[in-house]
Amino acid sequence: MHKMAATKQLSDSLQCPICTELLSKPKLLPCSHSFCGSCLYQLHSFKGFTVTISCPVCRQVAHVPRNNVCNFPTNQIAKSLAEDFKKQSDTKARSGKRHGACSGQPCTVCDGDDRDIATYYCQNCSEFLCDHCLQQHKKYKRNTLHEVVKARDIQSGFVKMKFACPEHPQELQQFVCITCLDRICCRCLEVTHRADGHGVIGMTEYEESQQQTFEFLLQKTEQRSVIIQNHLSFVKEKLQTVKNSVSQRQQEIKNTYDVAAEQLRRRKCELLDECNTYRNTFCHKLEDIIDSHNDFLETISDKASLVNEGVKRPHHPDLSISEHAARVDGLETILKGGEEALSALIPESTYIAHQAKLLTFNRAATTSALDLGRLHVKE
Repeated sequence: MHKMAATKQLSDSLQCPICTELLSKPKLLPCSHSFCGSCLYQLHSFKGFTVTISCPVCRQVAHVPRNNVCNFPTNQIAKSLAEDFKKQSDTKARSGKRHGACSGQPCTVCDGDDRDIATYYCQNCSEFLCDHCLQQHKKYKRNTLHEVVKARDIQSGFVKMKFACPEHPQELQQFVCITCLDRICCRCLEVTHRADGHGVIGMTEYEESQQQTFEFLLQKTEQRSVIIQNHLSFVKEKLQTVKNSVSQRQQEIKNTYDVAAEQLRRRKCELLDECNTYRNTFCHKLEDIIDSHNDFLETISDKASLVNEGVKRPHHPDLSISEHAARVDGLETILKGGEEALSALIPESTYIAHQAKLLTFNRAATTSALDLGRLHVKE
């Protein structure tokens, strides 16, 4: 056991901290930690081939000689130990295979984590044994009559595994009690599973009957599987039918919406254009009234300026008294007549504004979804 523990410890000490495999061409960093040469190269390339590298274990920074990790010194001691360890492992594996070792099956008698590969199986002890444990097994007289077979024959199925009886460890379970549904040995058959009250058959006969039962159930399973697969295909087909049908309805809804949206857009533009027409009509009328007032103001301003000019130069030779009097009469006339004309426009502007207020939009009823409504002026 101490030898196994020492072997396990040696294996751990020769393990690369990066790939966790056995060291290969180990390179030694200044911090005394060793790594596979290829692992160290990959780490250096990942860092962009910098001039320094950080140890993955202790994080100590080391200068890379000539910017190539291959120039780090080789750990010759670790290299030699790793090569020897690999040779021993390969030799042990070849020996186990030559003696009938079961691939990957460790010895169930060895202690510790580093157990040897099993080469034999004891039918009476129900234990896998390596070469060393087999020799220890043979030393005991009580094991003389134990049936020991090669582990590879167990693995290949050439030899069936047998188990010792829990009640009588020296006997193998060679029978099955159908009444109790339990594996029994020959002593159990004589004591607790007597033939007068129990149905007992041999283990081989039981296994054959179970194999026949399994083959029958397997055939039924395959038949049922075909039926279930057919049902499954049918349901999947219906599922696809549902998806296709719903997709078609969705596309119809989208198409209907697009048509309705286009109709509503056009109707919206029509109503907005109609509003613009009303606005232009009302505004033009009021703007005409405003222009009339501005024209009147401009006219009376010009007339007043002429009268004012005659008042300031009563003795001017180019302006006769009669001409000045005519200007005064003209101003008076236009003031009187223009005021009456403009006063008549005030009710009209009020009426136009009132008409604009009476401009009404009647929203369409909900049942007429494609018509926004009607625009008109209330009477």
